[in-house]
Amino acid sequence: MNSGIFTALRAFIMKEGFDFTSTDINLHTFHPQLRMFLVPMGIFFNNENSIIRFIWPFMSSALSMVAIGFEAIFVFHGIEVKDYAFATECFCYFILLGVIPLVYGSVLFNRQNMLQIMESMNNDFKCVCKLDARYREHFLKGQLLIWQLCFFWLWFTGIIAIMYFAVTLVPLLYLTLFANQDEHTVRPLIFPMWLPEDDPYRTPNYETFFILQINICFIFVQAFAVYVYIQFHVLLHNYYMLDLVIMHFGVIFEGLDETVAYLPVRDERRVETQRILNKRMERIVTWHNSVFKLTAMISKVQGAPLVYQVMVTSMAVCLMMYQIAEKLNEGSIDIMFSMLITATTIQLWAPCYLGTMLRNKAFDVGEACWLCGWHETSLGRLLRQDIVIVILRSQQPLSIKFIGLPYLSLETFSSHMSSAYSYFNMLRHYN
Repeated sequence: MNSGIFTALRAFIMKEGFDFTSTDINLHTFHPQLRMFLVPMGIFFNNENSIIRFIWPFMSSALSMVAIGFEAIFVFHGIEVKDYAFATECFCYFILLGVIPLVYGSVLFNRQNMLQIMESMNNDFKCVCKLDARYREHFLKGQLLIWQLCFFWLWFTGIIAIMYFAVTLVPLLYLTLFANQDEHTVRPLIFPMWLPEDDPYRTPNYETFFILQINICFIFVQAFAVYVYIQFHVLLHNYYMLDLVIMHFGVIFEGLDETVAYLPVRDERRVETQRILNKRMERIVTWHNSVFKLTAMISKVQGAPLVYQVMVTSMAVCLMMYQIAEKLNEGSIDIMFSMLITATTIQLWAPCYLGTMLRNKAFDVGEACWLCGWHETSLGRLLRQDIVIVILRSQQPLSIKFIGLPYLSLETFSSHMSSAYSYFNMLRHYN
């Protein structure tokens, strides 16, 4: 039974039943999860202007704002009573929850850009899958990696949410089945709480807050995990499109007669060769421009959440390190914050690493253009102006750009991790 489940899961992740040789593959047949993830974000594909699409984003944003308000109260209370472990934990959740309204608002406000992103990637699929096998296989191999990374990321974030439920439900189950009334135990909540004039752990307060916290966990995974996935999906898609541009430069003069370059301009053989070269260069320029346009559109959709993500990650990592260090001082290991700091680090590392890859690959396009052999064949004179334009275009750094957002690179990641460690040392010294 377990072997059958494992085999089926492996076949699903590896797309073993998918026809990679088909010329009719598109974005939605290869990545059906994209539409499924975008519908709760308020992006409908059948009835695009339906008022229903606002219901879930509004409810999720409202609940997250309520939770943010509570966490702010808890932070001030923790500082007031000098319970800094409680204050830092609540402030950490305050920072993490702050991204949820930004994500929903940014996607809804830039809905047309999101639809254009889907259409652009779909057009890339249709174009590439009708080309030679070498292009299609390389492109689909990259798309398969995106598919696998999607489920790895969702599985990882889902595990963290399940662990939060588990560390609450297991003690609660114990209290229900085995605890005596004279033990004076308190029913646990997923996140610590405090009320100024009441006890959050008494009925019906406990049940109300417990349901609210379960919903917040689900909303965070559904919103933030999907936001990060769409981010690295688009960046990796662009990376593999640039790979195809470089591959195309390698065969731009393939199968053409060099001697036609010496024929008169109006000669039929030269005109036909010029047409073929123009067609090949047109495909390169189209793909290259598509990458820049797609990057510009994802910048508009995710620019504001990315600014917030980059700005607060140092503080969030610092607070998580503080919580882990405090538990280590008490002789225990905080498993939840260890997992949470791993996820927080990955969510910043992923766009920075992919940003570096994309930037370097964009520069590689210019190098591939220069080394395509244009100077070794007389056909190079037929494309000299086009080659110069592509080289100049490829010198522009390719990155997500938004007000207040630095270039996403490994240098950015290293800088923010260094800042987080500095903040951590300051906090520990103060404590």
